[in-house]
Amino acid sequence: MLQFRALLRQSLYVTAMLLFLQSCTTSVVVEGTVPTPLVSVIPARMGVYYSDEFRRFKHEEVFRDSGGWHIDLGKQNLRFFQNLTKSLFAEIQEVHQPPLTTEEMRNLDGVFIPSIEKYGFLTPSISGLKFYSASIEYRVAMYDKVGAKVGDWNIVGYGKSEGGLFSSDEAINEATVLAIRDGGARIAIELIDQPAVQAWLQSRHESFESSAGPPGVAENIESIESIENSETPENVDGDPDA
Repeated sequence: MLQFRALLRQSLYVTAMLLFLQSCTTSVVVEGTVPTPLVSVIPARMGVYYSDEFRRFKHEEVFRDSGGWHIDLGKQNLRFFQNLTKSLFAEIQEVHQPPLTTEEMRNLDGVFIPSIEKYGFLTPSISGLKFYSASIEYRVAMYDKVGAKVGDWNIVGYGKSEGGLFSSDEAINEATVLAIRDGGARIAIELIDQPAVQAWLQSRHESFESSAGPPGVAENIESIESIENSETPENVDGDPDA
């Protein structure tokens, strides 16, 4: 009986502590300047799909020692990717969730879909280090004109902020902004070098050349038309020369 009471008191204590920590929640709406990296443009017209989860991504976590955290990455993350894709592809157009119809794909070469697989952060009280850190694991998928998957890749961005320079919420904000920037830069640099992307671009190039016809066809047609026109008398109704 005494053991049961002790367990009950312990359970009530843990529950009370969790409720207390949850009530001490730090809310962070991530904001900041995230410059778009300079990239090699992928010569393709791409549809870009941003899911509702990507547009409004939020992370919630409760720590025994530091209470609850509510971190809203959505708007900052979306704004950065909208700027990134404009620089990454020759042309972009935001689209609804695939699959798209043939008509919707008429002026597009493929579809690009970013998502967030995982977000995490550490505070000095958790890590024992003197800085705050954040990491974002992105997943980016690409599909060709007919909806076949070109490939998908997981890319992780990291950021950290010195603990003594900011308050805890400001430090997490700074670390998260840097993680978004780092992840975007890795995507921009690494995507075009992926073998699957290179093979897709090569197949598009070969398809374009095939549809354009053998080299010199257009010039030959123009040459033939020019000869035919030069052999036609200027005045078919007039008297022939004496």
